[in-house]
Formats: sequence, structure tokens, C-alpha cells
Amino acid sequence: MKVTFIEHSGFCVELEKTVLIFDYYKGEFPEMPREKEIYVFSSHSHPDHFCQKIFELEKKYPNVKYILSDDIAVQVSENITKIREHENKMIGSVRVETLKSNDEGVAFLVTAEGRTIYHAGDLNWWYWNGEPEDDNEFMVRFYKEEVARLKGREIDLAFLLLDPRQEDKYCKGINYFIEEIQPKAVFPMHAFGEYKISRHYLNCDDGRAYQGIVREITKAGEEFVL
Repeated sequence: MKVTFIEHSGFCVELEKTVLIFDYYKGEFPEMPREKEIYVFSSHSHPDHFCQKIFELEKKYPNVKYILSDDIAVQVSENITKIREHENKMIGSVRVETLKSNDEGVAFLVTAEGRTIYHAGDLNWWYWNGEPEDDNEFMVRFYKEEVARLKGREIDLAFLLLDPRQEDKYCKGINYFIEEIQPKAVFPMHAFGEYKISRHYLNCDDGRAYQGIVREITKAGEEFVL
């Protein structure tokens, strides 16, 4: 697999015959082989996870399909599939399963060419210092219940939130997911351009134990081969 970090929560995963693009909202699309099937996923309608620019891909690539969370205000068409939480669908050559986000929309579990890739969208351990404890406890419990749906699944690649706005709780979600689900490789996301957060995480007690699993992201457009 070749993984390209686009921006924020946007990633491109290129397999032998298939390309998966997740939560694009800005930045440069990587060059992709025209003969490959391209699947474009948007987890919800927030402007840092969805952008109309994704539909321009059809002008350059002949085999593009879009899988969009049901809250995104776009008409269904031959190339566009809407999806809700807790669905399981074959779309073209890929299987798409969803979890329910504790923010908006869905998280994606995609199986393509024998590989299973998870993109969290905005499903996360949302604990905000200073917010009512009941609210924080509800969000954490919700997160744990959704992650539990993945128990026993073999996940080759996971895109998980590492959000510096959460202060000392920034890594609760990623650490919980790694411990519970044990994905083979993880890319942090949703850092709002603060790329130093992944280096900080991997070089302190928060994430040092996961250096062999979690990749450090240093810039937009960075490529990784797994």
C-alpha cells in the first residue's frame, strides 16, 4: 500500500488495482493511475471533511465512485452512494461498513483487495477540559461502544484522531483504539496543521510504546509505503 497524507484528515491509499481517498477538503490530490478504480469517501458534512472539489476528479479519471455520509447534501447518482451508520454494503469491488460518529456522520471500515482500512472521521474520545463531566462521560462511553464493534477484526491500516485542541486528552482516543483493536499500522490525523503533534506523541510517554505502529506525519503531501 502507498499512503499519501493530503491535509488534515485527508488521505489517499493506493493498492494494486484500487485507490481510496478519505475526507478530502483541501490540498493537492496525488497523481493516480487512470486505469485504477477510485473510491472517494466523505465521513460527514463538516467543511474540514468534505469539499465539492472531489467531484472534479471525474474530469480526469474515468472510474470514480463516491461514498458519502447521509448528512451530506448531495443528490444520489450512478456514481454517488449515500451511507448511514451501521451499514454494510458492497460498492463496486470494495466492501464498506460504517460506525456511528459521536460528532457527525460515520466512520468507515473498507475492505479492498484483501486489506482492511479504517478511517475514523470524527469518531473519537471527545473529552474537553472544562465541559460538564456528564457530557464528557457520554462521549467517551459512546466512543467505546462503537469501537467495540470492531473487536476481533483484523485491521491493516487505521486513520485515527490526534487533536491538539484536546490538551492533555489529545491521545486518549488513539491509544484506546490501538490497545483494543491492535491495528497493524496507524496514521494520526485531525491536527489542524500542527504536524509536530505526532512527533511529540511518539517521543513521550503518551505514545512511545506505539512507535512501531504509528507513523509520524511531518508535512502535507508526504508519502509512505507499507
